[in-house]
Amino acid sequence: TWVTGLELSPNETHIASADANGAITIWNVRSGRPQKFLEGHRGSVRGLAYSPDGRFLISGGYDETVRIWDVQTGLEEKRFQGHLRWIHQLAVSPNGQLVAGVTLVGKIYLWESHDLNRERIMDAHKTAVRALAFSADSRQLATAGDDGIVIVWDVHSGKARHLFQAHQRYARRVVFDHTGRYLASSGYDHTINVWDIDSGRLHQTVSQTSINTMNGMAFHPHRSLLAYGDTSDRLLVWSIEMGQVVATLKMERSPKVVAFSPDGRFLACGCFDGAVVIWKIALEKAEISLVEQRMIHSSDQGVWQLRFSPDGSLLAWTSERREIYVVSVTDDKTQYSIAGSHLAECFTFSTDGTRLITDGPGSDLFIHDAFTGDVVNILSGHGSNLTSIVANRNANIVASSDSGGDVKLWDVHAATEVANVSLSSPYYGMNIQGATGLTVAQRRALIALGAKE
Repeated sequence: TWVTGLELSPNETHIASADANGAITIWNVRSGRPQKFLEGHRGSVRGLAYSPDGRFLISGGYDETVRIWDVQTGLEEKRFQGHLRWIHQLAVSPNGQLVAGVTLVGKIYLWESHDLNRERIMDAHKTAVRALAFSADSRQLATAGDDGIVIVWDVHSGKARHLFQAHQRYARRVVFDHTGRYLASSGYDHTINVWDIDSGRLHQTVSQTSINTMNGMAFHPHRSLLAYGDTSDRLLVWSIEMGQVVATLKMERSPKVVAFSPDGRFLACGCFDGAVVIWKIALEKAEISLVEQRMIHSSDQGVWQLRFSPDGSLLAWTSERREIYVVSVTDDKTQYSIAGSHLAECFTFSTDGTRLITDGPGSDLFIHDAFTGDVVNILSGHGSNLTSIVANRNANIVASSDSGGDVKLWDVHAATEVANVSLSSPYYGMNIQGATGLTVAQRRALIALGAKE
């Protein structure tokens, strides 16, 4: 299993390690042998910290708890419940009427975009949920979790329509085709599965061993064609109707993320070595050909995420160093880059394509002129770091979420907040400055739960 955390004790005699299954091990540095096993977390442990005297170890996990352990006995001394209630990723339905958010504690939130106080909570995943997608008709929502399960929800009733044991390891991406009948899912088991929503059964397994990365697949907006990259440095296009690969491109570099332009005329691929390649697409009945391959940009910064502007004239992406680049699709020129530490999911174009909205320093949203990169407005109101930014396709409204559990809707052109809702967390915002009777370990745990000093 994966190691998710490491911490050296203050006296440098021991190392604490945590893994994705919730196990914590304390190792003797000199002998290299495990000395204590700390058991209690359900799901991945993501944070470790020793108290200054080395007597206690503090851990935080996706089971929504912070725990304090006695290092000598290996016993749990205290437990705090209620962190990790923030939205990990947001999505707006194609008809603009719904906003959905997923969390690292398995809950899915569904709001009406005109009234965020009208909230539904759907709870079927037992582990963290990291991906979601609406169908084109906005009637279905798919979610994917660390348990390898993909769930298709009926958004009207809020009930699970299908539950697929989709992957042996973490499910990381879901995407509907344009008809809403087929859903593709990918995961850490290196497979892509296509599910028939009408029958509730597996329709096809596109790739069993070769998918390169969990973000590396996308459906054509008007055809049931699925593009994805593989570990042999190839970009492939799979036809759902024909059940086979209909286009193969051998690349000089390893593909990581792919995206079709909204009009279906272009396919872009971002690579692990920082290259971004774009093809013009020619469609003839059941045949597809990719022509005019062009290198848009090349650097040593791996590409994290790609997004076209609504009219397909601009392409934006985040890099491994968390910079954002924007280029013109038609003339190959780099329009501009935005330096800083940007999250992969925290950038989007406005519906009219004239603005690019990104995260930035602190917790503000920055509105840029999409063609020049100039900052034209700053939206303030979040109290903690942003986790996701998405646009409403039917209005110049963007939704944003932060690590404090707040979700907000903004009017891009008016630069105003139009709605907000908060996910409750018992310690978020609590002021513990000057509070007495707290040990250093307890103070750290409360801060991890959202308290301030």
